[in-house]
This record gives sequence, structure tokens and C-alpha cells, in this order.
Amino acid sequence: MLEKEIHELLYHHDCVIVPDLGGFLTHYRPARIDEAQRSVHPPSKDVSFNRNLVRSDGLLTDHVARRRAIGFDEAGRRITRQVDEWRKDLERKGRLELARIGTLYHDGSRELQFEPDRRMNYLRDAYGLRPVAATPLLRNTLQRTPSPARGLDQGPLKADTSSTSRTWVRAAAAGALLLALGATYWVMSGPGRARSVWSGMDLFGPMEQEDYRPRAEEVIALAEERPAEWMPNEQVHGVRELPVIGREGALSPVDLGPEVATPESTAVAVSVVRDKYHVIGGCFSMKENADRFILHLIAQGFPAHLVDEHGGLFRVAYGSYPQRTAALEALQAVRREHAPEAWLLVR
Repeated sequence: MLEKEIHELLYHHDCVIVPDLGGFLTHYRPARIDEAQRSVHPPSKDVSFNRNLVRSDGLLTDHVARRRAIGFDEAGRRITRQVDEWRKDLERKGRLELARIGTLYHDGSRELQFEPDRRMNYLRDAYGLRPVAATPLLRNTLQRTPSPARGLDQGPLKADTSSTSRTWVRAAAAGALLLALGATYWVMSGPGRARSVWSGMDLFGPMEQEDYRPRAEEVIALAEERPAEWMPNEQVHGVRELPVIGREGALSPVDLGPEVATPESTAVAVSVVRDKYHVIGGCFSMKENADRFILHLIAQGFPAHLVDEHGGLFRVAYGSYPQRTAALEALQAVRREHAPEAWLLVR
């Protein structure tokens, strides 16, 4: 079935176009907390559908040809027959279920809509991860209990009979301090001062002016800074703070439980197709103009994108293709119906 080939490609490509039906796109979604269900969802790639992307870019056709060991043209004809059957089912039943992808249906305005399969996660780095229960952590807050206020009525006040004695104590302390200062001055300035050394410092003698010599500057060789390399750090166990659904910028600590052993991968090996041929529709010196042209082409149903920057110009492609035959067919169609000046880039 064709949905199996689409399912395999969505693990490796952000856009898979089904000719004359539409394009399936994947979007990254970070880990998040569902407060209603009290669970933490792992990072994922969700699927959406764009009914305007109907022009074949050769990716699905080439993959079908490789998987079924048939020719490129025969693969294109089989895809066309499958799409015709799907459209008949949509007209007859009003909905079309694609296994492990989602459901296509017509809304009240007869517009084609899409509901993705929420059980699928096309992020390969999150393979085997499942939602886990979130246990809220109760923070211990220190609360101070106010001490009872002391009563104002402390009984009758007693007369202060010790004020006179305290005055005599202060006078005696002041006299002792004056005697100590006088004795210290006599010892430091007496005739025997020159033969005494007090802690290596002469507090009352003349100070010698020392010559200031600036210290030679030391040149410290700094190691060459290297750009930090990004390392993935997706932990799925222990206590973490994760964003809360519906509350922008809000974080909540959750206990994800102990680490779970990673299951053995059973993913299907898919050969990644490199798009080598590009139908160029324009070159722009300003990236803003290139982006505007890309949006214009996407609105017309082309899988347009920015190829590269070469010689100060941003090159925009109507589409990119893995095989030369499909690229030449697309180039002829673009020249005939849209842009006679379009040309083919091979890289």
C-alpha cells in the first residue's frame, strides 16, 4: 500500500508530496506537560497536510520504484491509480483513513481537511519514548509563626537607684584610659627607644620614601576559543522542569520516575534520497526578495525552496529532484506554463 511508503519517508523527510493529492509535512514539537492528564509527553514530530502541494517532486515516485523494484515511470502510474482510488473513497464515504498517518475528510465547505494520527511520533531521536505520569513536587516553604506580643502592662516601674554608681564607674574607666595612654607615650618617646624594636615598625620615627618601581607586565597567553559543540541532553527520567501546555513561559517541576531501558530499535531501514537536480526559477541579491518569491511559488502549489547562495545571489528552485528524467520533465512544464527563463542546476 502507498501509505506504507509515505510512512517510511516521513521519518527522514520534512515534506512528502503525493501527486494530485497534497503534501504531508512534519513539525518538531518539544517535550511538554499535560496538566489535565497529569502526564509528560516526549519531544515529537507532528504531521500536517497541505492540499496545495500537488506537483510531484520525484521523492515518493523514486522511493516506490526502489521498494517495489520497478521502473520510475511505472511507479508514477501506480501512484496515480492509488490516488484515483483514494479520491473515489473520499467522494463515496466522505473520509479516508491512511494507516499510521491520519484521516482525510471533507468539511462543510467541501474543503479537504486532515486529522493526524496522534499515536505516531516521527522524531527518530525519540523512538520508543512514551508519555509518563507526572507527579507534582510539593515545595517545603518556611513559615514564621509570630511570637506573642509582650504586654504593655509589666507591673509598676521601679525607681532607678543605680544611676549614681554608674556615673562613678564611667569616671574611673576614663581615668584609667588616660593613664594608659600617657604611659604608652612615655615608653615610645623615652631615651631607651632607639635601642628597642617594636614588632619591626617605628611608629613615631621619620618615614623613608621608597622608590616606586612598576612591576613588569606579565603576558598571559589565552587559549584559543573554540565554538561550543551542541550535545543533546534529552533526559526522560528524574526531576525536570518542563513547559506547561496553555501557559506560555510557565515551568513546572515533575518527577519522571527512574530511567527506562531503551528498547531495541525495529525501525525499517530506508535509503535517503539526495536531490541532485534543481529547477531554478530566480536568483536574488536580497534574501527578503527570495523568501517572498518562495512563498509565491508555494501558494501556486510548487515545493519551492532556497537552494543556496552563490556569487552573492540567493538561488530559488521551483522544486528539486533525485533523478534527471523527472527534473527535465518538471523543467519543461515550468518553462511552458510559468517561467520560460527557468534553468536546471546540477549539484
